[in-house]
Amino acid sequence: MKRSIVLFLFILQFAGCSRADNLPSAVAFGDSNTQEANWAVRKFPANEKWVNLLSVSEKGKMLIYNEGIGGQTTEHARKRFMNDVINRKPKVVFIMFGTNDALIQSNKKPWVSKERYRENLLYFIHKIRENGGKPVLMTCLPVIEGTGADKLYYYRTHNPALYLPKGGARNWHNSYNSVMKKTAKEEGVLLIDNWSKMVKKAGGATDKTLIESRMIDSSGYHMTPKGARLLYENIKSSSAFDSVQK
Repeated sequence: MKRSIVLFLFILQFAGCSRADNLPSAVAFGDSNTQEANWAVRKFPANEKWVNLLSVSEKGKMLIYNEGIGGQTTEHARKRFMNDVINRKPKVVFIMFGTNDALIQSNKKPWVSKERYRENLLYFIHKIRENGGKPVLMTCLPVIEGTGADKLYYYRTHNPALYLPKGGARNWHNSYNSVMKKTAKEEGVLLIDNWSKMVKKAGGATDKTLIESRMIDSSGYHMTPKGARLLYENIKSSSAFDSVQK
């Protein structure tokens, strides 16, 4: 009798694994705002990360993989793209890079130029499509600049003088979003414009409105659970999963 029960439980477990293995997959591919690298430091609840919210909502329909790594640019990501993304045979890939690409170095040049940023986005798009997947581009967050004097927000850790000729850090970062939006339009790729939706929710693209919205933490460029919830809702209200065979 005991042997029969054990065998039955084994069969149930195996059947569950088989069903999971047969589900289509999606990959969240990005930097710290995909990984939610600030969550542990801020002691935010892990279940409120946007990828985790997506995983719960798609449970039994899709497997969602989080392939975000903090501090990475599209150049870093390109080196791990085949292993971390394509090898999972995803039906949908959410791509959210740009915050680190746009970071201006002491030589007054961005970590990744806009031209190379676009080339990398195109590489991701074409490879995903070649392998039967659907690329989805997602713009990055509006930066809260701050002053640096209050030891909060973007200018606490980034030199404001480097961004002054660019119209400020927020404007400069959004110029990378513009490259992404143009690329999405030219390639016929679904775009989820997190920047615009967050600005609209906040009531404007100013430090004051963004701080009061409580969607971005004191680093000035990482989400809070409220911001992550909005990003999740942006995805759910889009057509990202419409063409996926379930």
